[in-house]
Amino acid sequence: MERRDPNDIRRVVSATKDYYDGPANEIYRHIWGENIHIGYFERDAESLPEAMDRSNERMAEGVELGEGDRILDVGCGYGALARFLARNYGCEVVASNISERELEWGRELTAEEGLEDKVAFEWADFHDLPFDQREFEYYWSQEAFLHAVDKAKVLAEASRVLKPGGRLVFTDLLVRDGTPQEDRARIYDRVKSPDMWDTHHYVEALKAAGLTVETHEDWSENVAPTYAWVREQLEKRRPEFEERIGKENVDRTSQALQFWVDAANDRKIGWEYFVATK
Repeated sequence: MERRDPNDIRRVVSATKDYYDGPANEIYRHIWGENIHIGYFERDAESLPEAMDRSNERMAEGVELGEGDRILDVGCGYGALARFLARNYGCEVVASNISERELEWGRELTAEEGLEDKVAFEWADFHDLPFDQREFEYYWSQEAFLHAVDKAKVLAEASRVLKPGGRLVFTDLLVRDGTPQEDRARIYDRVKSPDMWDTHHYVEALKAAGLTVETHEDWSENVAPTYAWVREQLEKRRPEFEERIGKENVDRTSQALQFWVDAANDRKIGWEYFVATK
């Protein structure tokens, strides 16, 4: 797969950081809460926070975590997953991100739970990780790879920092092959993604990185309910958010969220879970 210009990587990393440190931070923090991922729904009228907790549980059920396992959580958001793994499994987690605002609140939330001895927050770009070879038993990621300029390089970095027998555990949002370019552009614009892959791209790139897929599940039916719930909350609390980020930003976000709901219902956007072993 084609390698990308380092200047492209720096440009997109900077734009992604600006996105998460800008108006999106207000919506993520005050609607999604401390967990800012796709929810795994099992009941009608279930809240997104409940469904997101289940996403963490389902991801962890796919592997055998042990106390003291060292985990790198990449694109950690506010650290909800890192705290979940530390609290429930006794793992040691390095939670990494490029958003200073998310890292800052993540540290505060972790201190409130008394988990500073288990969870450390570090700035890191997953294209070029500042960690040693074979340092972690697990590399974990939730809906972060969609922001990668060079996804093959990101997966190669994941393989590099994993110990032999270590596992890459991730979910990602996918755009299906055959999606019209105009729709792709609108999908990418909402999250400032440079490119989003479909299933076969990940399968091929994981193999090229020396990683063997042992678990793969399609969880796509949860995408539309996630974004519908967020949009509903945004509209219910519109006056609050217009004051926070301005009417124009609220209008644009609401329209983009509805487009994502429609695109997911039309099976243009997917969400899948992978476990791959080094």
